[in-house]
Amino acid sequence: MKYGIILDVETTGLNCEEDRIIEIAILKFSLGSRPNIINLYSELENPGVPLSPEIQKLTHITPDLLEGASIDWSKVKKDLEEASLVIAHNMEFDRSFVMKKDELKNSKVKWACSLNHIDWHKHGFKTRSLNHLACDHGFINPFPHRALFDCATTFRLITPYLQELLKRSGEAEYELSANNSPFRSKDILKERGYRWNPEKRVWSKRVFETDLEDEKLFLQDNVYNGKDLSETIRVN
Repeated sequence: MKYGIILDVETTGLNCEEDRIIEIAILKFSLGSRPNIINLYSELENPGVPLSPEIQKLTHITPDLLEGASIDWSKVKKDLEEASLVIAHNMEFDRSFVMKKDELKNSKVKWACSLNHIDWHKHGFKTRSLNHLACDHGFINPFPHRALFDCATTFRLITPYLQELLKRSGEAEYELSANNSPFRSKDILKERGYRWNPEKRVWSKRVFETDLEDEKLFLQDNVYNGKDLSETIRVN
């Protein structure tokens, strides 16, 4: 049976080069027309470093809970390598921590992102954060920032959009930058899903290959008043 995985980690901080995983959860589910949960795995891990008060408050994970705890990374490796797809909400964060583990450094894992591979804006949702999306869909995550509950919330959230996620996860993705966009267009860009980069001082957005030409036309018509885009739009 083909199966997918939803994965979530909790960590001591945001920097994968310095911080460490303190909890992981894996939700394995069938990839049929009606996805069903197959099994769950969740475990804590002692990071060997002090846990900040901020992380304890956010996750409700305390040093006492972590004492003697360890993750079975051989199981994680097997599950991820055998999965057709591994999904995480804000994939870049979870992947950056998990794939740094020695057991997984050489593993071939196909990843997808429920934050980016579903066009939440198109579906009428202005925020893409996991817990806000859950509320917008009529339910709540009872224990946010605990890995297993975040996985279960993600599974319930993406089930109606799974085919879209599967399709978009295989497409090329580009960063589209609206260079020198008029100040008056900032609300239009923000509403469209663009984010302001204060270092580069530009509005940009991740765009999938099938949406690229439509997005260029939108910018031309709504931001640049029909002007030639060759000097104003950058695609990376």
